[in-house]
Amino acid sequence: MLRILIAEDHLDIAENIGDYLTAKGHQVDFAYDGAMAVSLAQTQTFDAIVMDIMMPKLDGLKATAQIRQGQQPQVPILMLTAKDRLDDKLNGFDSGVDDYILKPFAIAELYARLLAHTRKAQNDYHSVLAVNGLALDQKNKTACFNGQALKLNPTTFKILTLLCKSHPNLVDKAELEFQLWGDLLPENDVLRSHVYNLRKSLAGCAEHLKIQSKHGQGYQLVFI
Repeated sequence: MLRILIAEDHLDIAENIGDYLTAKGHQVDFAYDGAMAVSLAQTQTFDAIVMDIMMPKLDGLKATAQIRQGQQPQVPILMLTAKDRLDDKLNGFDSGVDDYILKPFAIAELYARLLAHTRKAQNDYHSVLAVNGLALDQKNKTACFNGQALKLNPTTFKILTLLCKSHPNLVDKAELEFQLWGDLLPENDVLRSHVYNLRKSLAGCAEHLKIQSKHGQGYQLVFI
């Protein structure tokens, strides 16, 4: 059984999702504005959060950013949104969103994505992966390069981990997508957006560490 927080100010949508998840045997809590979502996430433990982007008091992006800075920085957060522009998605990933669900959506797909993300979140490797000054703590999901902390969201951390494990070899684009999302691939080329965010996070050490892309093939980690 999973405990899931639904942060959605439209009662009909919140109730439909809640009824579906409850019927699947999960425990559901509700927040009807962003501030309430942050408060619950800071005081209680959840396996996943479904977050609407447009909410009163605090929007979903700001609420997500605050949750990432609190007691549950690695909880999977799925964002419900009608916004499909690349800039909107990049802002979401920057705030720490793990996945986007575009409205209108099928609740069965939302549930499948929830399960996929919670399975990945529960894989606690209890180890530190280290290559050429880059250290990735798989338990605490923290990263540093030559002692300098890197600010990564859960998805960019996973991408960097996969690239680090395969270094110096290239990781095929399809393999990266499968490792991140399984068979439930998000719409559009979301992987490119995540890699863009990862490169921004590595900007401070760009003279020594880069993510190199090969068109139509994939990505590889390059130490200079």
